[in-house]
Amino acid sequence: MTCSDPTGVAQAGPDPVWLAILAGLWFAALLLAARFARSPRRRPAALLLLFVSGAVTLTGYATRRSFDAATGVPDGAILAGHLLGVAAVAAVLELAAALTGATAPARRRLRTAQLLLAVGALGLVVLFVPVPRALDHPDFGCWESSSPLVVAYQLLYQACLATGLVVAGLLVRPRVRTVGTRLHRGALRMVVAGCLAGLAYVVVRCWYLLAYGFDLPYPLTGGLPGTVPVLLLESALVLFGVGLLAPAAYRATVFLRRLVRYHRLRPLWVLLGGAAPGHVLGPVHPRWADLLDLRGVERRLYRRTIEIRDAQWELAGYVSPAMAEAAVGPPSSEDALLATEALHLELALRARSAGLPCTDAREAAAWTGGADLDAEAGALLALQRLRAEPWVQAAAGGVLATGERTG
Repeated sequence: MTCSDPTGVAQAGPDPVWLAILAGLWFAALLLAARFARSPRRRPAALLLLFVSGAVTLTGYATRRSFDAATGVPDGAILAGHLLGVAAVAAVLELAAALTGATAPARRRLRTAQLLLAVGALGLVVLFVPVPRALDHPDFGCWESSSPLVVAYQLLYQACLATGLVVAGLLVRPRVRTVGTRLHRGALRMVVAGCLAGLAYVVVRCWYLLAYGFDLPYPLTGGLPGTVPVLLLESALVLFGVGLLAPAAYRATVFLRRLVRYHRLRPLWVLLGGAAPGHVLGPVHPRWADLLDLRGVERRLYRRTIEIRDAQWELAGYVSPAMAEAAVGPPSSEDALLATEALHLELALRARSAGLPCTDAREAAAWTGGADLDAEAGALLALQRLRAEPWVQAAAGGVLATGERTG
């Protein structure tokens, strides 16, 4: 919609890309709201997406006209969108404080900023009432750009944005070098960069409002007056979004990686569970039920690795010292110790199937392990893969055949 379009018909059709973004925003917002409603630490993220989704919805021209017609308030959608924007800024501050573990002075700064935002929101409502508006001329900022009330209203909204950006930067910046992981440090740097890009947008936007409101010089000509602010705003939103969502994306990646490893370890778990059933800690669910269950992935993966290791330890008693001395992985293997462990495991399974006695000489068996859950799961997956290698099968058969001839 432009100032030459008093009826608001131009560009009225919704853009499919905008509709797709809007649907994704509302889906994520409602999902987070349902999941984090009772978590004080995570609730600001859900509120932020809800406020942003509402504000983005009201940027659509068709939505604006429908909102104004339904309420009978000219440009009421603009005020509602701005109030949602101020609320989103307040949620950003709360989220930044939660992510950075704000100290008592930072909390006081946060409360002061939120009070200023509340006063600013009230000021927007007060200024909105006398602003010259009309249903047949939507967007008072376009039609009444030289009105002091319109300029004051829009500058106040930009001041609210600037307040939030400055305080968010002050909350996040001290934690850039002290936060534990490289991922979180990079995420906080992106948030700080988003604050700087947002402040640049506020400066350019205020300059534009004053220049066109009071006929002052403005350096950007041609298509730049509309392009530069949009680029700065989109850059700020992208940096904010990536910075705030990077830790969540990392946690989602860890979740998916552990879920995949949990299911990939099932063949080894079933094999060893059948050979040493006493180490299975819970009921064995059907494969389809296991695939559909997404709860407690970390706990279930931890239990699966423990059950595999316990069964492996029991089966290691079937590998005698002589067999362990003869069963050595090839030096050219990618991991000689892990290859030897895979050979010993195959030997133990074959010795048990052959009815050989179980001894207490478990110390002779090769043994590896990871430093944490992910490393342990990775080691077991490598063990599962190596056990199926042809050379392991051939070497295990050769060791057993030699032992039988010797016996």
